[in-house]
Amino acid sequence: MASTIVAADLTVSIQESYTLNGVLYGNTTNKIYTSNGQVSQRVMSIAGVADRTSFTNILALSTVDGQGQVVQANYKYFRITNLDTVNTLQLRLHNATDYLAFEVAPASSFLLMDAGVDVPASASAVLVLADITQISGQSSSVSEAIDIEFLIVTS
Repeated sequence: MASTIVAADLTVSIQESYTLNGVLYGNTTNKIYTSNGQVSQRVMSIAGVADRTSFTNILALSTVDGQGQVVQANYKYFRITNLDTVNTLQLRLHNATDYLAFEVAPASSFLLMDAGVDVPASASAVLVLADITQISGQSSSVSEAIDIEFLIVTS
């Protein structure tokens, strides 16, 4: 099948600016991800649950593209933003057996800019970000849902 999609580069810029006692601190960092052909962006609601064990599936990473999932091997960049101004996003990154948990504060973002390496809670093996199979989350409130936005770019 011939495609009309032309791969493009993604440029991510992070700018920090802080002035303390008249002295400016900060920097601008740019990173370019080349030859990307797919992007998914979505705003969705994440439930607050009383049992603290139920999480809303946000995105799956698999071997094929499909509804709510992208090809794991083509991962380049992921950003998730907690759009709520009061409640925290409890974020989980899963592989087949372990997960990493993060808190994303109100009106804050979490970035996965590379397929880096982290250690799971058991510390018996490494969890490579390229091995992530599921991203899920829940609201820190047991009764109030939160809105999140995510952007994922794959080749």
